[in-house]
Amino acid sequence: MGFRSDFARKSYIKTTVACLALVPVALLFALLALHWLPKIVGPVIAALNVLVALSAATLACAGALVLTRYKRAALGERDLFLALNRSREPAAIKAAPAARITSVRRWFARRLLGHDFIVGDLVEIKSWAEIRGTLDQGGCLEQLPFMPEMVGMCGQRAYVFRCVHRLFDHRKTRRMRHMDGALLLVGTVCDGSNHGGCEAACHTIWKSDWLRRVERSDDAAGEPAPYNRLAQAKDTVVLQSGTQAPRYACQLTQLHAASQPIGKWSTANFLRPLIAGNVAPAAFVVGWLTYLFDEFQHHRQGVGFPEFEAAVRDDERHEETRLQAGDQVVVRSSAEIRATLNDQLMHRGLWFEPDMLKHCGRRYCVQAEVKSLIDIVTGEMLTMKTPAYILRDVHFSGERQLFNAQYEPLFWRSAWLQRGGD
Repeated sequence: MGFRSDFARKSYIKTTVACLALVPVALLFALLALHWLPKIVGPVIAALNVLVALSAATLACAGALVLTRYKRAALGERDLFLALNRSREPAAIKAAPAARITSVRRWFARRLLGHDFIVGDLVEIKSWAEIRGTLDQGGCLEQLPFMPEMVGMCGQRAYVFRCVHRLFDHRKTRRMRHMDGALLLVGTVCDGSNHGGCEAACHTIWKSDWLRRVERSDDAAGEPAPYNRLAQAKDTVVLQSGTQAPRYACQLTQLHAASQPIGKWSTANFLRPLIAGNVAPAAFVVGWLTYLFDEFQHHRQGVGFPEFEAAVRDDERHEETRLQAGDQVVVRSSAEIRATLNDQLMHRGLWFEPDMLKHCGRRYCVQAEVKSLIDIVTGEMLTMKTPAYILRDVHFSGERQLFNAQYEPLFWRSAWLQRGGD
């Protein structure tokens, strides 16, 4: 571990110990306030000290959790949040038996999410004729486009993967927003065939009005029927808006228009990930405690989690090498990756997302090379001078944005990866 990493560990320990020591001190002051201060003032001061003790205890627990995550990363083990949220991965959702969903939970889903679909539900995508009846003249429902790439999926079955209640607005505000009645389905990834061959591999977003829930019976519990990419439908001209250069329009470019601002703090905002099933309860606790710890560290100018190790600068330079789908690679250490980044954490124009630190030292398989993708802000097709790569089963976890539901693939430069054998 580098100097910076050791500095991070010491910062975590310092905060944890200080918070732990504050608990008995605050409780002692609470008892003294009740015993020595006047009846009107004493209970108020005691209650404030109890609140301080509870807050300190929570932060001490959060610090212990962060130290555990730090240790797991140092040992090359899978990140704790990802491990605890394994049941929300696509393969696990398809393999899991039908969950018993109470009517109360579906009622909350309807109130908080705008629909009563829950992660793991088996749904059938309605026919094109039914979906066409929900669209306006621009091929949108509540300003969310139904893209031509989605027509071939009509009539097929899939499992609910995420409820899109929380997403990041890349286009305008760069803040979190909410989309009513929207879901992601397992395996429904846009192939970009009607958008200039965009290779971003984004999950398509489905409005609940385009779906119907079906019973997850023994016959239906297996693999959903494959998508009919060759399906033809009449009257699809309405979907062609924004599918031609030089400006493309897709669901991601229209996210701002199709969503609403989300309040930073609200009970509904807090409960949506659990009610929807986007995140497992244990992972939910880990995510929130880590978030609270990082907020405290930020205010005291400490080190957040996760953190880069000190950059390794030696004679060896990790140049870009061409990778192919199927290649086995190991994600380099954060120290090696940091040495390739500028002050904005970018390498040849591509930003290194902090969530990617969860994968350092882990072995993966290259899924695809990415050279062309649509700019979310301008709608222009961008051609990368240096290709990026998508790794199989590696996506943005959403944790650091308090469970962003978009589940976008992470883009990697080959300089951040090292070829590895089987």
